[in-house]
Amino acid sequence: MKAPVATGPKRVVSRLMNDPTFVPKRWFDSFIALLILFSAGEIIHYSISEATPPDWMGGLDNAILLLFLVEYLARLWVVDPEMPEVLELSPSERLWYHLKARAAWALTPLAIVDLLALLPLFSLADSLRLLRVMRVLRLLRLYRAFVYHDPFVKLAKAFRSNTLLYIVAFSLVGVTVLIGSLSFFVVESRANDRVQTPWDALWWTVVTLTTVGYGDTVPATPAGRVVALVLMLAGMILLAVFAGVMSQTMVGYLLDVREERVRMSSVVDQVVVCGWNSRGPMIVDELAALDPDRSIVVFSSGQSPEDLPSTATHIRGDPTKEAELDKVRMAVASSAIVLASPGEALSASDGHTALVVYTIRSFEAKLGQREVRRKRALHVCAELMDPENYDHLKTAGADEVVHTAQIGSNLIAHSSNRPGMATVVKELLSWWGQQIDISQPPEGLALPASFEQVGDEVRRRGRYLVIGLIRAGGEVVLNPRNDTPVGPGDRIVYLRDGDED
Repeated sequence: MKAPVATGPKRVVSRLMNDPTFVPKRWFDSFIALLILFSAGEIIHYSISEATPPDWMGGLDNAILLLFLVEYLARLWVVDPEMPEVLELSPSERLWYHLKARAAWALTPLAIVDLLALLPLFSLADSLRLLRVMRVLRLLRLYRAFVYHDPFVKLAKAFRSNTLLYIVAFSLVGVTVLIGSLSFFVVESRANDRVQTPWDALWWTVVTLTTVGYGDTVPATPAGRVVALVLMLAGMILLAVFAGVMSQTMVGYLLDVREERVRMSSVVDQVVVCGWNSRGPMIVDELAALDPDRSIVVFSSGQSPEDLPSTATHIRGDPTKEAELDKVRMAVASSAIVLASPGEALSASDGHTALVVYTIRSFEAKLGQREVRRKRALHVCAELMDPENYDHLKTAGADEVVHTAQIGSNLIAHSSNRPGMATVVKELLSWWGQQIDISQPPEGLALPASFEQVGDEVRRRGRYLVIGLIRAGGEVVLNPRNDTPVGPGDRIVYLRDGDED
């Protein structure tokens, strides 16, 4: 989850820089685009005409650069780091998150282009004035495709994943160019007027290897023709090698995208759904409706489920193996849901669920060895198939165990005995209409206080109705007496309008 949402001027500047739905941003982008086009036109005009621009034009150009500098610093200022709210972070660690986020932003291709376009402002060297043309590339920032799906970042990651292959390929090229250049220079330097220096031989070797063949230099000796023949064949082989390496890179990257690992690189405070069954789509849809800003990750073996909602990310792996849990960044997850395995006997399904829960708890217990400190334990909710295995799942470490079949059966029986019950429960457990919610007692209320005082204070602040308590130890007390004490650490259960945030 992002760092606390900025307020005041920083929030306005952040929306002006990054929020495409913010109307002033559209006007700001249009203004910046006009300045870039004007500046680029001025550079091209005076470069072609070779005329000396007037002094006022130089001052205007510097003023435009100053405006670009202010925009660059504003973008750097509003960068928000991804800080997990479930972890305890010291001031130095928070500072590190801020510095790392800003450094990462400054090293993005578009930010580097921005910086290069600003360099002429800090130097009087004429050579650096040529960098002014770089500002034309800043127009790329105005396209949403580059904001939400930065191709440079994805391409760089694809190349990094095959670093060894590229080292081997470029080494082959280097060795071939070196040997070919030296060989051609040795056999041709005395008999060929076009080969007077090693640089001439280097030029001819590169031209021959790349199959360009300008024809400006032709071997004059039989040995030179042999070298040329070898280099021609080597050029075809090297082209094939590079084609294979590029294919490997792109295929590997496409597989990486398919598993959505790219999108997991900065996910924090996410909900991890371990396993998948027919109830999975409804669970994901409800999670997305309850908290649209929270990431949902489905972690299961095999390919991505065909019925996986677009609001969730699928990661392929085995949730019963601790080493695999880092794939979904379980260390910074807010909660985990373990679904029952489909197509298995009830006891076998619950056994697999218990193993997943135990693996998660074992992984969590070892976080201290990795110097990861959580503010609160990972909340684990497990789906139960056989009521006799309830205690087993609790013993494995599940915070809450939900027997979906029993809840459905009870609801059907109650709706038959008390018509309308199913409709009421459906609304209370859905994201729309009236909802059941749980939170801390109202801020500013001195605790301990009576349940009646808490209820009055909550109703005073909005359309809320307090119906119960959850004690610090986990005990649930519904419809308590008015004089029931509410202490620090207790949470309140209340009804609220789902349309009011």
